[in-house]
Amino acid sequence: MPFNFDTIDRHHTHAIKHELYRNQPVLPMWVADMDLASPPCVQDALQSRSAHPVYGYTHPWPGLNNAVVNWCQQQYQWAIDPSWIVWLPGVVPSFNLAIDAFARGGRVLVQEPNYPPLRKAAAFRGATVIKLAVTTSNPAGWDWSTLEQELAHPDCHLMILCNPMNPHGLMLGQNELQRLAALCREHQVLLCSDEIHCDLILESALRHCPAGSLPDIADHSITLMAASKTFNVAGLGCSFAIIPNGDLRRQLQSNGQDLMPHPNVMGLLAAEAAFNDGLDWLLALRAHLKSNRDQVASVIGELDGLRYLPAPATFLAWVESDLAPGEAMTRFTEAGIMPSDGKDFGDPYSVRLNFGTGRETLDQALEQLQSYWRQNRPNSSR
Repeated sequence: MPFNFDTIDRHHTHAIKHELYRNQPVLPMWVADMDLASPPCVQDALQSRSAHPVYGYTHPWPGLNNAVVNWCQQQYQWAIDPSWIVWLPGVVPSFNLAIDAFARGGRVLVQEPNYPPLRKAAAFRGATVIKLAVTTSNPAGWDWSTLEQELAHPDCHLMILCNPMNPHGLMLGQNELQRLAALCREHQVLLCSDEIHCDLILESALRHCPAGSLPDIADHSITLMAASKTFNVAGLGCSFAIIPNGDLRRQLQSNGQDLMPHPNVMGLLAAEAAFNDGLDWLLALRAHLKSNRDQVASVIGELDGLRYLPAPATFLAWVESDLAPGEAMTRFTEAGIMPSDGKDFGDPYSVRLNFGTGRETLDQALEQLQSYWRQNRPNSSR
């Protein structure tokens, strides 16, 4: 059946994407949710449950866990046990909990640039963040000798991997992940992998490989996933960790006991519906996002001082520049477009543009950008 991927008007819904800039004449293309309707199966499940007048405590149920088990098997050929699944209220709380449980007082290795909550988490949890530089010109993203040196540090006990990566949209393939897994195992570093964008691989020839599916690291891994980005239900507060090692699983749960809230019941229902019945919608969504991504690349490629290498995953374009620090952000805003500021990700030369919207909105944004660039051609600063 055909699906509609036109822009949904989100005004008057308290959406932070619009509320933050409601008094500014800009198209909000920043925070990582989409201006697209969630799949019909999710809408139906939520409407059916909301018709019942009691919204009390609800814990995960076997059918929900089976939906995740089946999804992992079908999408990644990863056979997981339902007991490995720990339901949590979001991926960001989850990796903060992992730091608190396994790395407090130590060093936590993260990629850079990276999305703000991951960059800040170690300091919030009493640990030291160690930033591993990632570039779009390197197929693996990072320098392997630097990575191994940091993993070998005696105070490094945890690496939080973002794969596919936000903001670059890069993804590690199985070979790179196996190399990383071997290094983590050799140096006894726990690998916590944030894979919230893993279902948004835009190239049909590529397949996501969950970190926890690799034998070398499975018993020393935490894999974080959610339906939230994929099916546009981020506001429902629900994610899950897959932890094969029972001791690690129990330690994580113990650290969050009576501190970490249970996931929202509507989030649980949305996840079950999405994983059971949302595949056809997702396939259509990927085609829509790929077309949007390619249009962004086509336009950005014609603008002096800007660079965008089309990435294989996510609905986020990491636009780099040769301009002065902060100038790209200023110019996008002057063009009437509000991306995310690259400085919050660790790179003041860049911006992150969310193309998870209807084509009519994207075309409007790109036309505004082209028109502005023609009238205000910048000078490169580096």
